[in-house]
Amino acid sequence: MGLAEQGGIEMWKQNRSLFAYFRFMGYVMMIVGIYLIVNGIKDYAEQSRQNDWLTTQATVTDVSSHVVRFHGSGNRSRTYYTLVYEYTVNGETYTGKSGQLSSPRLVGDVITVKYDPEAPEESTTTLSPHTRDLVVLLILGTAIAAVGVFLSGVIGLVRELLQKGRTGKPNESVSKTDTGFDSSAIAKIPAKQWVPRLAAWLLAFAAVVLFVKFFLTSNIASPDEFRDAAVSAGYAAADSTEDLRESWGVGSLLSRSVSVYESSLRLDLCKMDSADSCRRLYAGMTLPITGEVTESNTLSRQIYAVDTPTNFSAKICIGQMLLYVFTTQEDKADVLAFLESVGYWGK
Repeated sequence: MGLAEQGGIEMWKQNRSLFAYFRFMGYVMMIVGIYLIVNGIKDYAEQSRQNDWLTTQATVTDVSSHVVRFHGSGNRSRTYYTLVYEYTVNGETYTGKSGQLSSPRLVGDVITVKYDPEAPEESTTTLSPHTRDLVVLLILGTAIAAVGVFLSGVIGLVRELLQKGRTGKPNESVSKTDTGFDSSAIAKIPAKQWVPRLAAWLLAFAAVVLFVKFFLTSNIASPDEFRDAAVSAGYAAADSTEDLRESWGVGSLLSRSVSVYESSLRLDLCKMDSADSCRRLYAGMTLPITGEVTESNTLSRQIYAVDTPTNFSAKICIGQMLLYVFTTQEDKADVLAFLESVGYWGK
């Protein structure tokens, strides 16, 4: 055995907890890869079954979203949207629901759907089989599973079992020299060596998430707190959820809203069903005036404000909360002081 090979074995012996972590991640990756392959084939088979379905026009009646978080990848997340729609077949109105979509539509939008002519209540927004999605899932799933097989030490274990089947005893050189992974040693690693380190990483991750969630946005008022503060400040505030869902065409993307609507003042505080929904609505919102623009983008909030000689308007996005502001220059100072008191303006 060469010096380099001996050094590699000694390194792994000294880092057994890291070794166990790699093996655990290998098993996880194998499961994820197999799931992607099976799920891709299942979805494609279902879409192929719908090839003979008929197309028709449908009207979107509601929109909602949910967030999928990818833990262990920098806390990345992705938001998917679901549409509820209505369509008519032979004078009968049916309701359908889309799968996960990467972008939303507005309530009232007209979309094309397919329905089963033998069972018109069955419908889908997928108009043709997604061959590209199948290929991507097959390639991605195979790659992830292959890496998982390597990290888990399954290759070495299979070789050892095959060698044992041929000779009646295991090949002693396989697990220690082929890949540097000592499969038999991994199983003997005491939990006390790797559990504390794994627990420490999980606690650190949880601490970061809690800090972002509660400390960066915890000082802003909820819709109920905003309404109570507005009433205490002398404004007339009321729930406007259903009105804004209809007038803005956002449906269930808007979870709750409270509005102050007076002759020279309009405040709409909206809690969206996800941060992505809030950012999209913020990006698509057009203020009713043009003039001097003030823009601020920080880790926790986005502010876009416009001043004219007579009016002031702004849109503010903080997490899932979106605030629309319109007032006169005469009342601007008082309005901004109120917004600062409820956490939506200032530092």
